[in-house]
Amino acid sequence: MDMKKVSYLLGFLTIITFSVDFIIGDRAQSWNTIPKENLVDESYTVFVKDKLSSRLLIRAYARSKGIDVSESQIFVEGAYGFVADLNEQQIDALKGWFYWLRAFTDVRQIRPNFRIQSTRARMQSDPIPQSTRARMQSDYDVSYQTSNGVIFVGGPEIPPNLNRKVWVIDTGIDSSHPDLAAQVVLGGQFAKSFVQSEPNPYEDGNGHGTFSAGLIGAKSTDPTDEFVRMNGVAPGAKLVSVKVLNNEGEGSWGTVLLGLSHALINSSPGDIISLSLGGDFPEACDFFNRSWFKNFRLSVKNKGVLVVMSAGNLGEDMPGPGQSSTINFPGCLTGENFIAVGSISVSGELNSVVEFSNFSYMAMPAIDYVAPGKGIFSTTKDQVYEIRSGTSASAAIVSGIIYARGGLPLSNETIRGIGTDETDYPVAKVKLQE
Repeated sequence: MDMKKVSYLLGFLTIITFSVDFIIGDRAQSWNTIPKENLVDESYTVFVKDKLSSRLLIRAYARSKGIDVSESQIFVEGAYGFVADLNEQQIDALKGWFYWLRAFTDVRQIRPNFRIQSTRARMQSDPIPQSTRARMQSDYDVSYQTSNGVIFVGGPEIPPNLNRKVWVIDTGIDSSHPDLAAQVVLGGQFAKSFVQSEPNPYEDGNGHGTFSAGLIGAKSTDPTDEFVRMNGVAPGAKLVSVKVLNNEGEGSWGTVLLGLSHALINSSPGDIISLSLGGDFPEACDFFNRSWFKNFRLSVKNKGVLVVMSAGNLGEDMPGPGQSSTINFPGCLTGENFIAVGSISVSGELNSVVEFSNFSYMAMPAIDYVAPGKGIFSTTKDQVYEIRSGTSASAAIVSGIIYARGGLPLSNETIRGIGTDETDYPVAKVKLQE
């Protein structure tokens, strides 16, 4: 082949390469199905190659591209990268040449951040002050000072081992609540807020995180009090507040990922990471379940940590019962140590009527267990109590079960799905009825 033909061929290949890079490269930093209104303006999660496996290296790399990131914006456990607001010039600098080949850049993926929120309750009571007489609460067991849902699964059960922790990744935990004050882990490197405008992880302006924490490990400070108190499934469990959602119960996936990385890197074998949050993002479910994200799932397994996630609640504008849990992120994440929890409703004498909750997502996968989630009593912000319904409560109850047992829930009972769903879902229990 003469030099002229070689030049033409190289020129043609160059044009093709630049065209492909322009088309695919741009698509690689976007989502095809996530509506624009669900994206956080100019906020991105940048995943870098494994050779940049320390905060020092990642920060230096970001600075070389004109991006100043703090340590709190960097994640280095299982997956490596950072979360930051980026303009077009900074994105172009990160992509470099031939981004689609990943040959001349240390970046693996650049993805816009999308909104994540606490799994919205379908029903929520007015605040219940501690001075309210307990016998007035229909969803409350006076003798055990707890929610009927906790009684149903076999709690409260005092944990034999308090050397483990539950990382509550949520809206924060109100550490001043009398039934939580002794359980919340204060000081040190554990508790942390990733919400820049709300830096105190021990303040919860929403109440959702405090509600979940109470179901896991609240402990009544007066077992004989005739007024309202609260015992969680595992009274006395050590609770770590990782604040990733603001006072409105909203945040971004990038912030949740930072919280997950923080919890994982500081966790010990036997710890539990409790995630009662999510959103309908099937494309994210597919993206993060791909093999390239396997290192994060492997880190969870190698650490001996269990991640418990809510399956999600149907919104008012969603279809009826039967909606698949495989679209709710991050509850759709798969892995040996990832557990998604759907909701059941219990009622009647001694909770004898049990059925799948009509607000809960369905489908196995992603759901692994179901637990009570309708009309659940627990602690909330401002040192009071409330009743909520949602898979957030179900996930918190299962987190408490795992803590109390030191392992996966027991189950000798199943509940059939609703309508055309003929799946039999295992019911999570602390102990089986004798």
